[in-house]
Amino acid sequence: MRLNNYKISFLIIIIAVLSFFSFSKNKERTISFKDIHFIESEFNFISVDSVNKLLTQTDVFSKNILKSDLNLKEVEQEILSNSYIDFVDVSVSIDGKVGIKIKEKNPVFRVLNEKYYLDAKGKTMSLSPNYSETVPLILNRVESEKYTALGKLGYYIDRDKFLRNHISSLSYADEKIVFGLNDYPFILKMDGFDNYRSKFKNYQNFFLSVYSSGLLDSIKTVNLNFKNQVVIERK
Repeated sequence: MRLNNYKISFLIIIIAVLSFFSFSKNKERTISFKDIHFIESEFNFISVDSVNKLLTQTDVFSKNILKSDLNLKEVEQEILSNSYIDFVDVSVSIDGKVGIKIKEKNPVFRVLNEKYYLDAKGKTMSLSPNYSETVPLILNRVESEKYTALGKLGYYIDRDKFLRNHISSLSYADEKIVFGLNDYPFILKMDGFDNYRSKFKNYQNFFLSVYSSGLLDSIKTVNLNFKNQVVIERK
């Protein structure tokens, strides 16, 4: 019995020593950023080459950096400095291969005069030479403190199939929103950002109920600010 205990203790010691040397060797492994594996990443506004260039130009790492010296958070912050990127996760495999998961920002509005997008979080992102997203236009200048609210509104519109295909633009001034529409000459009026979900639902129900009646062609304005109903103004 005692002999078996000695054997077990000896095996544990051997495993611990091997694990230690393996861990030490792994820490001294050289990391190469020349062969980056992009995980579950889609590139529209940016390119793989632009990410690689961003990494090679930074001082976070050298060409022969050791795994033990690599600060993954610093690498992630460097990548996040690109205005098109919303999320990044950098990992290193046991054999020293770098894996990067990138999620681009989700633009929900394009600011016409300033020539940039607003994303779903209310953050700005410049126009890209690689790709143009079809989103509703903001036709006038809007103060930056309204960006977050506009981002939430735009995200809701983008996630709703009816609204995404229906709304083409908006103007915002004095806490009032005016929406322009695709294929229809009338406008929608809404005061502020409160209860826009229920207001849009009321409008959608109204639109679908009169779609085949010919009424839509005679409308000038649809006011969404009345509870549980819409009020129309004819031409």
